Amino acid sequence: VGGTLARLCLEAPLPPPTMASLTPQPMSPRPTYEEVLRLRAASAKQSAEKMAAAPAAAAPANAPQPPPQPPHPPPPAAASAPAPSPPAVAPAPVAAPAKPVAEPAFTDAEVEVLRTPLAPSEWCGSELHERALAYMRSRRDAAVLADPSLAPTVEMASDLRLWRFLVATAFKGGDAASMYVEALRWRKRNGTDATRKDLRAANPSFFTAGATSLETPLLTEQDAAVFAARPRTFFTKSAGGGGELLLDRAGNLLFIEVPASADAAAVCALGADAFLASELRTQELLQLVLDELSTRQDRLVLMFRVLDLAGVSLTPNPFRSSDVKKGEGLVKAAGKEVRDAYPTTTYKNCLINAPAASIAGPIVAALVPKRSRDKTMLLGKDYAGELHSFVAPSSLPKKLGGELDNGNQWKK
Repeated sequence: VGGTLARLCLEAPLPPPTMASLTPQPMSPRPTYEEVLRLRAASAKQSAEKMAAAPAAAAPANAPQPPPQPPHPPPPAAASAPAPSPPAVAPAPVAAPAKPVAEPAFTDAEVEVLRTPLAPSEWCGSELHERALAYMRSRRDAAVLADPSLAPTVEMASDLRLWRFLVATAFKGGDAASMYVEALRWRKRNGTDATRKDLRAANPSFFTAGATSLETPLLTEQDAAVFAARPRTFFTKSAGGGGELLLDRAGNLLFIEVPASADAAAVCALGADAFLASELRTQELLQLVLDELSTRQDRLVLMFRVLDLAGVSLTPNPFRSSDVKKGEGLVKAAGKEVRDAYPTTTYKNCLINAPAASIAGPIVAALVPKRSRDKTMLLGKDYAGELHSFVAPSSLPKKLGGELDNGNQWKK
Protein backbone atom coordinates (compact mmCIF):
# COMPACT_ATOMS: atom_id res chain seq x y z
CA VAL A 1 0.00 0.00 0.00
CA GLY A 2 2.66 2.46 1.08
CA GLY A 3 4.77 1.64 -1.96
CA THR A 4 1.88 2.36 -4.32
CA LEU A 5 1.08 5.67 -2.63
CA ALA A 6 4.74 6.61 -2.77
CA ARG A 7 4.62 6.87 -6.53
CA LEU A 8 2.06 9.64 -6.24
CA CYS A 9 3.64 11.87 -3.63
CA LEU A 10 4.37 15.57 -4.09
CA GLU A 11 7.43 17.38 -5.30
CA ALA A 12 10.44 21.14 -2.25
CA PRO A 13 25.44 31.76 -1.85
CA LEU A 14 25.97 30.39 1.57
CA PRO A 15 24.23 31.64 4.73
CA PRO A 16 24.79 30.32 8.27
CA PRO A 17 24.26 26.58 8.77
CA THR A 18 21.45 26.48 11.36
CA MET A 19 18.41 28.44 12.40
CA ALA A 20 20.01 29.04 15.80
CA SER A 21 22.86 30.91 14.14
CA LEU A 22 20.55 33.22 12.23
CA THR A 23 20.62 36.36 14.35
CA PRO A 24 17.03 37.48 14.98
CA GLN A 25 16.43 40.88 13.54
CA PRO A 26 13.58 43.17 14.58
CA MET A 27 11.05 43.05 11.79
CA SER A 28 9.39 46.34 10.82
CA PRO A 29 5.77 46.16 9.65
CA ARG A 30 5.55 45.58 5.90
CA PRO A 31 3.09 47.60 3.82
CA THR A 32 0.32 45.62 2.20
CA TYR A 33 -0.11 45.68 -1.54
CA GLU A 34 -3.29 47.69 -1.03
CA GLU A 35 -1.27 50.32 0.89
CA VAL A 36 1.28 50.47 -1.91
CA LEU A 37 -1.47 51.09 -4.46
CA ARG A 38 -3.07 53.66 -2.16
CA LEU A 39 0.21 55.58 -1.95
CA ARG A 40 0.56 55.44 -5.73
CA ALA A 41 -3.00 56.68 -6.20
CA ALA A 42 -2.45 59.53 -3.69
CA SER A 43 0.74 60.55 -5.48
CA ALA A 44 -1.02 60.51 -8.86
CA LYS A 45 -3.90 62.58 -7.45
CA GLN A 46 -1.50 65.12 -5.96
CA SER A 47 0.30 65.48 -9.29
CA ALA A 48 -3.00 65.92 -11.13
CA GLU A 49 -4.14 68.62 -8.67
CA LYS A 50 -0.88 70.54 -9.14
CA MET A 51 -1.26 70.40 -12.93
CA ALA A 52 -4.87 71.56 -12.69
CA ALA A 53 -3.93 74.46 -10.40
CA ALA A 54 -1.13 75.76 -12.63
CA PRO A 55 -3.33 77.25 -15.44
CA ALA A 56 -5.67 78.83 -12.91
CA ALA A 57 -2.80 80.56 -11.17
CA ALA A 58 -1.55 81.90 -14.48
CA ALA A 59 -4.94 83.29 -15.58
CA PRO A 60 -5.19 87.14 -15.67
CA ALA A 61 -6.96 88.81 -12.77
CA ASN A 62 -9.68 90.34 -15.01
CA ALA A 63 -10.51 87.06 -16.73
CA PRO A 64 -14.25 86.35 -16.74
CA GLN A 65 -15.35 83.91 -14.10
CA PRO A 66 -18.01 81.28 -14.68
CA PRO A 67 -21.29 81.92 -12.91
CA PRO A 68 -21.68 80.18 -9.56
CA GLN A 69 -23.45 76.86 -9.75
CA PRO A 70 -26.22 75.96 -7.34
CA PRO A 71 -25.31 73.19 -4.93
CA HIS A 72 -26.49 69.75 -5.92
CA PRO A 73 -28.99 68.29 -3.46
CA PRO A 74 -27.98 64.93 -1.99
CA PRO A 75 -29.65 61.93 -3.61
CA PRO A 76 -32.71 60.66 -1.73
CA ALA A 77 -31.94 57.80 0.63
CA ALA A 78 -33.54 54.48 -0.14
CA ALA A 79 -36.08 53.90 2.61
CA SER A 80 -36.15 50.14 2.49
CA ALA A 81 -32.59 49.26 1.42
CA PRO A 82 -30.47 47.88 4.31
CA ALA A 83 -27.05 49.36 4.93
CA PRO A 84 -24.37 47.31 3.15
CA SER A 85 -22.17 45.24 5.42
CA PRO A 86 -18.44 46.01 5.28
CA PRO A 87 -16.46 43.75 2.95
CA ALA A 88 -14.37 40.97 4.46
CA VAL A 89 -11.34 42.31 2.59
CA ALA A 90 -10.91 45.97 1.71
CA PRO A 91 -10.91 46.37 -2.09
CA ALA A 92 -7.70 47.60 -3.62
CA PRO A 93 -7.84 51.28 -4.60
CA VAL A 94 -7.97 51.91 -8.32
CA ALA A 95 -4.99 53.86 -9.62
CA ALA A 96 -4.33 55.14 -13.10
CA PRO A 97 -2.82 52.29 -15.13
CA ALA A 98 0.88 52.64 -15.73
CA LYS A 99 2.36 52.51 -19.20
CA PRO A 100 2.62 48.83 -20.24
CA VAL A 101 6.10 47.33 -20.01
CA ALA A 102 7.23 45.36 -23.04
CA GLU A 103 7.85 41.65 -22.50
CA PRO A 104 11.61 41.12 -22.22
CA ALA A 105 13.42 38.69 -24.50
CA PHE A 106 16.64 37.35 -23.01
CA THR A 107 19.47 35.67 -24.86
CA ASP A 108 20.84 32.35 -23.64
CA ALA A 109 23.83 34.17 -22.19
CA GLU A 110 21.57 36.60 -20.34
CA VAL A 111 19.48 33.73 -18.94
CA GLU A 112 22.67 32.18 -17.55
CA VAL A 113 23.44 35.47 -15.83
CA LEU A 114 19.92 35.60 -14.39
CA ARG A 115 20.27 32.02 -13.11
CA THR A 116 23.45 32.91 -11.24
CA PRO A 117 22.54 33.58 -7.58
CA LEU A 118 22.46 37.26 -6.69
CA ALA A 119 21.31 38.77 -3.40
CA PRO A 120 17.78 40.22 -3.81
CA SER A 121 19.03 43.46 -2.25
CA GLU A 122 21.26 43.82 -5.33
CA TRP A 123 18.60 43.07 -7.97
CA CYS A 124 17.78 46.77 -8.35
CA GLY A 125 21.35 47.38 -9.48
CA SER A 126 21.16 44.77 -12.24
CA GLU A 127 19.66 45.91 -15.54
CA LEU A 128 18.73 42.33 -16.46
CA HIS A 129 17.01 41.59 -13.15
CA GLU A 130 15.15 44.87 -13.17
CA ARG A 131 13.98 44.34 -16.74
CA ALA A 132 12.52 40.96 -15.85
CA LEU A 133 10.90 42.18 -12.64
CA ALA A 134 9.52 45.39 -14.16
CA TYR A 135 7.55 43.34 -16.65
CA MET A 136 6.23 41.03 -13.92
CA ARG A 137 5.18 44.00 -11.79
CA SER A 138 3.38 45.62 -14.71
CA ARG A 139 1.44 42.41 -15.44
CA ARG A 140 0.63 42.02 -11.74
CA ASP A 141 -0.66 45.59 -11.48
CA ALA A 142 -2.66 45.31 -14.69
CA ALA A 143 -4.36 42.16 -13.39
CA VAL A 144 -5.26 43.87 -10.11
CA LEU A 145 -6.59 46.97 -11.87
CA ALA A 146 -8.77 44.75 -14.03
CA ASP A 147 -9.98 42.76 -11.01
CA PRO A 148 -9.22 44.38 -7.61
CA SER A 149 -10.25 41.17 -5.82
CA LEU A 150 -6.96 39.65 -7.04
CA ALA A 151 -4.89 42.13 -5.00
CA PRO A 152 -2.03 40.00 -3.61
CA THR A 153 -0.67 39.81 -0.10
CA VAL A 154 2.61 41.56 0.59
CA GLU A 155 4.49 38.26 0.15
CA MET A 156 2.71 37.33 -3.07
CA ALA A 157 3.31 40.83 -4.49
CA SER A 158 7.00 40.85 -3.60
CA ASP A 159 9.87 40.60 -6.04
CA LEU A 160 10.98 37.42 -4.26
CA ARG A 161 7.75 35.67 -5.16
CA LEU A 162 7.71 37.10 -8.71
CA TRP A 163 11.24 35.78 -9.18
CA ARG A 164 10.17 32.22 -8.39
CA PHE A 165 7.76 32.31 -11.33
CA LEU A 166 10.48 33.68 -13.63
CA VAL A 167 12.88 30.90 -12.63
CA ALA A 168 10.20 28.24 -13.13
CA THR A 169 9.63 29.35 -16.73
CA ALA A 170 13.32 29.78 -17.66
CA PHE A 171 12.80 33.57 -17.66
CA LYS A 172 10.15 33.58 -20.35
CA GLY A 173 8.35 36.68 -19.12
CA GLY A 174 4.99 36.06 -20.77
CA ASP A 175 4.76 32.50 -19.44
CA ALA A 176 5.90 33.58 -15.96
CA ALA A 177 3.38 36.42 -15.78
CA SER A 178 0.52 34.24 -16.99
CA MET A 179 1.40 31.57 -14.41
CA TYR A 180 1.55 34.24 -11.71
CA VAL A 181 -1.82 35.80 -12.58
CA GLU A 182 -3.40 32.33 -12.65
CA ALA A 183 -1.90 31.73 -9.21
CA LEU A 184 -3.65 34.90 -7.99
CA ARG A 185 -6.93 33.50 -9.31
CA TRP A 186 -6.19 30.14 -7.68
CA ARG A 187 -5.60 31.85 -4.33
CA LYS A 188 -8.89 33.71 -4.67
CA ARG A 189 -10.82 30.48 -5.43
CA ASN A 190 -9.28 28.66 -2.47
CA GLY A 191 -9.37 31.50 0.06
CA THR A 192 -5.60 31.22 0.46
CA ASP A 193 -5.13 34.81 1.61
CA ALA A 194 -7.34 34.06 4.64
CA THR A 195 -5.24 30.95 5.32
CA ARG A 196 -2.11 33.07 5.14
CA LYS A 197 -3.57 35.49 7.69
CA ASP A 198 -4.41 32.63 10.09
CA LEU A 199 -0.95 31.08 9.77
CA ARG A 200 0.85 34.34 10.45
CA ALA A 201 -1.43 35.09 13.41
CA ALA A 202 -0.71 31.64 14.88
CA ASN A 203 3.07 32.11 14.55
CA PRO A 204 3.78 35.77 15.41
CA SER A 205 7.22 35.20 16.94
CA PHE A 206 8.58 33.68 13.75
CA PHE A 207 6.94 36.03 11.26
CA THR A 208 7.32 39.31 13.16
CA ALA A 209 10.02 38.89 15.83
CA GLY A 210 12.77 36.87 14.15
CA ALA A 211 12.26 33.64 16.13
CA THR A 212 13.75 30.39 14.82
CA SER A 213 10.76 28.18 15.56
CA LEU A 214 7.07 28.07 14.74
CA GLU A 215 4.67 28.33 17.66
CA THR A 216 1.90 26.43 15.86
CA PRO A 217 3.22 24.48 12.85
CA LEU A 218 0.01 22.43 12.67
CA LEU A 219 -2.86 24.88 12.78
CA THR A 220 -5.77 22.51 13.44
CA GLU A 221 -6.53 19.03 14.75
CA GLN A 222 -7.32 18.17 11.15
CA ASP A 223 -3.74 19.06 10.18
CA ALA A 224 -2.41 16.80 12.93
CA ALA A 225 -4.57 13.95 11.61
CA VAL A 226 -3.27 14.47 8.08
CA PHE A 227 0.35 14.42 9.29
CA ALA A 228 -0.39 11.18 11.15
CA ALA A 229 -1.78 9.61 7.96
CA ARG A 230 0.98 11.04 5.77
CA PRO A 231 4.00 11.78 7.98
CA ARG A 232 6.46 14.45 6.93
CA THR A 233 9.20 16.31 8.78
CA PHE A 234 10.34 19.91 8.44
CA PHE A 235 10.42 20.82 12.13
CA THR A 236 11.21 19.14 15.43
CA LYS A 237 9.51 19.81 18.75
CA SER A 238 11.16 22.70 20.57
CA ALA A 239 11.44 23.25 24.33
CA GLY A 240 8.61 25.77 24.26
CA GLY A 241 6.21 23.34 22.64
CA GLY A 242 6.41 24.70 19.10
CA GLY A 243 8.38 23.44 16.14
CA GLU A 244 12.06 24.26 15.58
CA LEU A 245 12.62 24.48 11.83
CA LEU A 246 15.18 22.13 10.28
CA LEU A 247 17.75 23.58 7.87
CA ASP A 248 20.48 22.13 5.70
CA ARG A 249 24.06 23.36 5.94
CA ALA A 250 23.36 26.16 3.45
CA GLY A 251 20.31 27.48 5.30
CA ASN A 252 17.63 25.91 3.09
CA LEU A 253 14.53 24.41 4.69
CA LEU A 254 14.87 20.64 5.22
CA PHE A 255 11.82 18.53 4.28
CA ILE A 256 11.86 14.75 4.90
CA GLU A 257 9.30 12.23 3.69
CA VAL A 258 9.11 8.43 3.70
CA PRO A 259 6.50 7.73 1.01
CA ALA A 260 6.00 4.11 2.07
CA SER A 261 4.90 5.26 5.54
CA ALA A 262 1.79 6.99 4.19
CA ASP A 263 -1.52 5.29 4.98
CA ALA A 264 -3.77 5.68 1.94
CA ALA A 265 -6.80 4.23 3.73
CA ALA A 266 -6.39 6.76 6.57
CA VAL A 267 -6.10 9.56 4.01
CA CYS A 268 -9.35 8.37 2.46
CA ALA A 269 -11.07 8.26 5.87
CA LEU A 270 -10.28 11.95 6.40
CA GLY A 271 -12.40 12.90 3.40
CA ALA A 272 -11.45 14.70 0.21
CA ASP A 273 -12.32 18.23 1.36
CA ALA A 274 -10.62 17.94 4.75
CA PHE A 275 -7.48 16.37 3.30
CA LEU A 276 -7.11 18.93 0.51
CA ALA A 277 -7.75 21.89 2.84
CA SER A 278 -5.03 20.65 5.19
CA GLU A 279 -2.57 20.07 2.34
CA LEU A 280 -3.16 23.61 1.08
CA ARG A 281 -2.51 25.00 4.57
CA THR A 282 0.76 23.08 4.73
CA GLN A 283 1.89 24.34 1.32
CA GLU A 284 1.05 27.94 2.21
CA LEU A 285 2.95 27.63 5.50
CA LEU A 286 6.00 26.20 3.73
CA GLN A 287 5.97 29.06 1.23
CA LEU A 288 5.58 31.69 3.96
CA VAL A 289 8.53 30.16 5.81
CA LEU A 290 10.63 30.25 2.62
CA ASP A 291 9.66 33.91 2.10
CA GLU A 292 10.64 34.81 5.66
CA LEU A 293 13.95 32.94 5.51
CA SER A 294 14.71 34.52 2.13
CA THR A 295 14.19 37.99 3.61
CA ARG A 296 16.44 37.22 6.57
CA GLN A 297 19.21 35.63 4.51
CA ASP A 298 18.96 38.02 1.54
CA ARG A 299 18.81 35.20 -0.97
CA LEU A 300 16.25 32.90 -2.55
CA VAL A 301 15.87 30.17 0.10
CA LEU A 302 14.62 26.81 -1.18
CA MET A 303 13.89 23.33 0.21
CA PHE A 304 16.27 20.41 0.51
CA ARG A 305 13.93 17.42 0.12
CA VAL A 306 14.91 13.98 1.39
CA LEU A 307 12.76 11.06 0.22
CA ASP A 308 13.50 7.66 1.73
CA LEU A 309 12.45 5.12 -0.91
CA ALA A 310 12.74 2.07 1.36
CA GLY A 311 9.66 -0.07 0.79
CA VAL A 312 8.66 1.66 -2.44
CA SER A 313 7.29 -0.66 -5.12
CA LEU A 314 7.47 -0.06 -8.84
CA THR A 315 4.15 -1.82 -9.40
CA PRO A 316 0.84 -1.18 -7.60
CA ASN A 317 -0.86 -3.91 -5.60
CA PRO A 318 -3.72 -5.11 -7.84
CA PHE A 319 -5.68 -6.25 -4.76
CA ARG A 320 -5.62 -2.96 -2.86
CA SER A 321 -8.97 -1.78 -1.51
CA SER A 322 -11.15 0.96 -2.96
CA ASP A 323 -10.32 3.16 0.06
CA VAL A 324 -6.61 2.80 -0.68
CA LYS A 325 -7.17 3.68 -4.32
CA LYS A 326 -9.23 6.72 -3.31
CA GLY A 327 -6.53 7.84 -0.85
CA GLU A 328 -3.91 7.55 -3.57
CA GLY A 329 -6.08 9.67 -5.82
CA LEU A 330 -6.42 12.37 -3.15
CA VAL A 331 -2.64 12.63 -2.75
CA LYS A 332 -2.20 12.86 -6.52
CA ALA A 333 -4.91 15.53 -6.80
CA ALA A 334 -3.31 17.61 -4.03
CA GLY A 335 -0.01 17.55 -5.90
CA LYS A 336 -1.59 18.85 -9.08
CA GLU A 337 -3.48 21.52 -7.15
CA VAL A 338 -0.40 23.26 -5.77
CA ARG A 339 2.20 22.62 -8.46
CA ASP A 340 1.91 25.90 -10.36
CA ALA A 341 0.80 28.01 -7.39
CA TYR A 342 4.13 27.56 -5.56
CA PRO A 343 6.92 27.29 -8.17
CA THR A 344 10.68 27.19 -7.57
CA THR A 345 10.75 25.81 -4.05
CA THR A 346 13.27 22.97 -4.51
CA TYR A 347 17.03 23.15 -4.02
CA LYS A 348 17.72 19.39 -4.14
CA ASN A 349 15.67 16.20 -4.28
CA CYS A 350 17.74 13.63 -2.41
CA LEU A 351 16.31 10.14 -3.02
CA ILE A 352 17.92 7.66 -0.64
CA ASN A 353 17.65 3.87 -0.57
CA ALA A 354 16.99 4.23 -4.28
CA PRO A 355 17.17 1.24 -6.65
CA ALA A 356 19.76 1.04 -9.40
CA ALA A 357 19.72 4.06 -11.68
CA SER A 358 18.76 1.85 -14.62
CA ILE A 359 15.35 1.08 -13.08
CA ALA A 360 14.83 4.24 -11.01
CA GLY A 361 13.30 6.26 -13.85
CA PRO A 362 9.64 5.44 -13.13
CA ILE A 363 10.08 6.25 -9.43
CA VAL A 364 11.68 9.61 -10.16
CA ALA A 365 8.93 10.41 -12.68
CA ALA A 366 6.27 9.59 -10.07
CA LEU A 367 7.85 11.50 -7.19
CA VAL A 368 9.54 14.50 -8.80
CA PRO A 369 7.89 17.13 -11.04
CA LYS A 370 9.49 17.44 -14.45
CA ARG A 371 10.95 20.90 -13.92
CA SER A 372 12.79 19.71 -10.75
CA ARG A 373 14.30 16.48 -12.04
CA ASP A 374 17.64 18.07 -12.87
CA LYS A 375 17.98 18.79 -9.12
CA THR A 376 17.63 15.12 -8.15
CA MET A 377 20.32 12.98 -6.49
CA LEU A 378 19.84 9.19 -6.52
CA LEU A 379 21.61 7.58 -3.57
CA GLY A 380 21.54 3.91 -2.64
CA LYS A 381 21.89 2.37 0.79
CA ASP A 382 25.29 4.00 1.39
CA TYR A 383 23.83 7.49 1.33
CA ALA A 384 25.07 8.81 4.69
CA GLY A 385 28.31 10.44 3.57
CA GLU A 386 26.71 12.35 0.70
CA LEU A 387 23.60 13.28 2.68
CA HIS A 388 25.61 14.52 5.66
CA SER A 389 27.69 16.74 3.38
CA PHE A 390 24.47 18.69 2.77
CA VAL A 391 22.72 18.26 6.14
CA ALA A 392 24.35 18.12 9.57
CA PRO A 393 23.45 15.08 11.73
CA SER A 394 22.02 17.50 14.32
CA SER A 395 19.21 18.25 11.85
CA LEU A 396 18.48 14.63 10.87
CA PRO A 397 16.53 11.82 12.56
CA LYS A 398 18.46 8.84 13.93
CA LYS A 399 17.21 6.64 11.08
CA LEU A 400 19.22 8.81 8.69
CA GLY A 401 22.35 8.83 10.85
CA GLY A 402 21.32 11.90 12.79
CA GLU A 403 20.52 12.85 16.36
CA LEU A 404 16.76 13.59 16.31
CA ASP A 405 13.78 11.42 17.14
CA ASN A 406 12.45 9.42 14.19
CA GLY A 407 8.85 10.51 14.65
CA ASN A 408 6.14 8.52 12.88
CA GLN A 409 7.82 8.04 9.53
CA TRP A 410 9.59 4.73 10.15
CA LYS A 411 7.09 3.01 12.43
CA LYS A 412 5.69 0.64 9.77
